[in-house]
Amino acid sequence: MRSGGGRAFVFAGLGAIQGAAAWSAYAIGEFLCSSVLFRFLRPYARFTTWHWELTAVLLVAYLVLGVLAGALAGIGVYLFSRRSRSLQAGDLGAVLEGAATLTVILAFAATVLAYRSEQHPGTVALLLVSAALAAIVAAAVRSADWSKRLGLLPNPWIAAAALLGVGQELSLLQVQDLATQLGVNTWLLFAVSLGLLLAFLAAAVWIGRKVQLKRDRWLLTFPSWAAIALVAALLLFSLVSSYRFGGETYAQAGKSDQTQTGSRPDVVLIVMDTVRADHLSMYGYPLDTTPNLKKLALDSTIYTHTSAASDITLTSHASLFTGMYPSWHGAYCRPEATYGAAVSKQYPTMTEILSAHGYHTVGVAANLYLRADFGLQRGFDVFEIPRPVPVLSVENWYLVRRGMRRLLAHVRDTAQFDRLYSRGEEINRELFGTMRSADVAKEPFFVFLNYMDAHFPYIPPAPFDRRFPGRDPLLLPDDISEIHQKVSLGAPMPERELKHSLALYDGGIAYEDARIGEVMEFLKQRNLFDNTMIIVASDHGEAFGERNLVEHGNSPYQNLLHVALLIKYPKGGRTGVVDEPVSLIDVLPTVLATLGQPVPATLQGRNLLEAQNSQRSIFSETFPCPVLHSPACPNGCTARAMVSWPDKFIASSNGKLELYDLAKDSDEHDNRISGNPLARELGLRLSAWVKSLPVQTSQPLTLDPEALQRLKSLGYVQGTQ
Repeated sequence: MRSGGGRAFVFAGLGAIQGAAAWSAYAIGEFLCSSVLFRFLRPYARFTTWHWELTAVLLVAYLVLGVLAGALAGIGVYLFSRRSRSLQAGDLGAVLEGAATLTVILAFAATVLAYRSEQHPGTVALLLVSAALAAIVAAAVRSADWSKRLGLLPNPWIAAAALLGVGQELSLLQVQDLATQLGVNTWLLFAVSLGLLLAFLAAAVWIGRKVQLKRDRWLLTFPSWAAIALVAALLLFSLVSSYRFGGETYAQAGKSDQTQTGSRPDVVLIVMDTVRADHLSMYGYPLDTTPNLKKLALDSTIYTHTSAASDITLTSHASLFTGMYPSWHGAYCRPEATYGAAVSKQYPTMTEILSAHGYHTVGVAANLYLRADFGLQRGFDVFEIPRPVPVLSVENWYLVRRGMRRLLAHVRDTAQFDRLYSRGEEINRELFGTMRSADVAKEPFFVFLNYMDAHFPYIPPAPFDRRFPGRDPLLLPDDISEIHQKVSLGAPMPERELKHSLALYDGGIAYEDARIGEVMEFLKQRNLFDNTMIIVASDHGEAFGERNLVEHGNSPYQNLLHVALLIKYPKGGRTGVVDEPVSLIDVLPTVLATLGQPVPATLQGRNLLEAQNSQRSIFSETFPCPVLHSPACPNGCTARAMVSWPDKFIASSNGKLELYDLAKDSDEHDNRISGNPLARELGLRLSAWVKSLPVQTSQPLTLDPEALQRLKSLGYVQGTQ
């Protein structure tokens, strides 16, 4: 007879094997839900190197945790079996399998509890399902009769399928209100998937009973060994893929002896999404965030006082492409189009105009708001939004991998778990591949690029994530989101979180700058640089707790509206620094004038090649979008700002009026509205402009469920208001 210690060791060893099997089954199920199913439903999404690398990390972590949890469960079974005759008489393998399955269920329930919030209304339902499964497994462990009656329900494969399947159903329910607002019917998908889940569970009971009656033990143990084998195979494939699909170097990708034969200038428009001007070293920021832009600036014109027409991606890009203010082009948030309407077809876009004049048009973007639904792809011959398969996403908040990454953060960098959009290097890869396949020497081209690496959740890749001091590896985007919620309710931004966010934000800007340098090198190697008009701009900035505002949207202040604008004119046509106020709506008429094309009189922007009136009024508009609001506008405000340099006048729908001297008070701390005679003059001018605004017709926008989830994941959907 074995000693008590020896038997405990045997139980722990057998439990470790069962734990590895149970956690492997869950790991495969989680991978199917978060990766393969995502890839199947969104065929344009791609597995990338970083995804396979993180998949390998997760699989190893699950195996290690499974072995540890199973060993502890085995010891627990040993201790309990000494007091329970039913356990002594039962099938030891089945008992240990059930105990290991219980560890998975408990970990799932703990994750649900840890990440519960008002945005996740399915918390109670998932906890009830977890409790029900735990009761089923416990019954099967305690009684051989119940084990036979329940069939395969206590099996870790089935338990994982039940937990994850219910989670997927709740994810669909979570966007129902949003879907209803946008005219999307997801009830059919919900009903069909729920029916399949219930049928699957019923089949598990029926098949399990048949297998139990045959008493073929290998049929019962096969799923456990299959789980371990599948995880091992997936782990091996992930390790290979994380090295195999690393891609080529971008400087080499551009090498060519091809020369430019056409005389008409090419045009490259690059937008650094979410980049505020005062964080660029070419604008005097003390940290060297933009060395490549500073180099490009030697051949370019820098516009120091550029205003965005709005404070959010869709609306600002629409103004950039149409040369019109938001109230005219219509692509902004409003009651019938909560997340923004499409650009009005009344106004042609830059791309449509250039395409009509014989330009080959190529666009590559990271931001989902540039998808075709919103009208900004009109006129492009090629437009790509390369989409990575996410490792973590908002709708799968209940996955154990969300809690697992917090443990992993203590031993390795886990920032890339949160990436939801393509990096700048992937944007460049798409561009270079398209440009090599297109015959760009025979026709002029227009290229549009959108980089998103400075956007929340602020996760630039190494070494840019450590280029600037302040990063805290243990602060995760979930933590920052929670802080943002508190700040929007009136709390101050904590110093630790602020330094962390700014360090990564600046790192994202530096990373984008490096990618822009690659594009410049690409053009030079193909002898295209000299005769190309290159425009680098940002669409809006970012708030970091100022006035209890975070991220962007619903803010008429300079940290969101003061943006970058650099233009390299063809053949060194003009260089230097322009201090007069300009707007992003000036880009389109300037492009047309540079190319020798007529500038439509209907454009509200002005040609920057002509002398500018320093007293010109520049306007910006912000609208209530479903993002975080400050206490000053808890439900969002419509605000309009007018810059008549150096003065800026703001009128908001909450009744607040503000007047700032931007030359002396660029951060807008000193509101000079009280008793200032200038306020009346500027207020009348802004009022007259507001009276000229057109009335927009209702343009409801229909988005598919995938688009809803992606917008939510990127922080554009904070509620249902």
